[in-house]
Amino acid sequence: MHAIFFKWKVSAGREREFERAWFELTELIRDERGGLGSRLHRCADNHYFAYAQWPSEASWAAQREPNPQIVDLRDRMRELAVIVDGPLHGDVVADLLVTQAAM
Repeated sequence: MHAIFFKWKVSAGREREFERAWFELTELIRDERGGLGSRLHRCADNHYFAYAQWPSEASWAAQREPNPQIVDLRDRMRELAVIVDGPLHGDVVADLLVTQAAM
């Protein structure tokens, strides 16, 4: 499995718009591009970070082919936030997360 990490600083007052754009983009990538999903976290000072999982690095690279809806959502996120860090990516070597479904 492969994981991707991003960190953003979101413009003050635009947090909900950013969260919605992230949600729509992540759902689209999961449903149409083979992503395994992602988690978004909110930190202090309007910082957010997210990590997504993919079956492999090759599957992540392949999803970068243009799609107008994906391009629009990424552009929207760029209007709402600046990337502070990322994309950082690497293969998962250990996974101790527990999903709520497993609890």
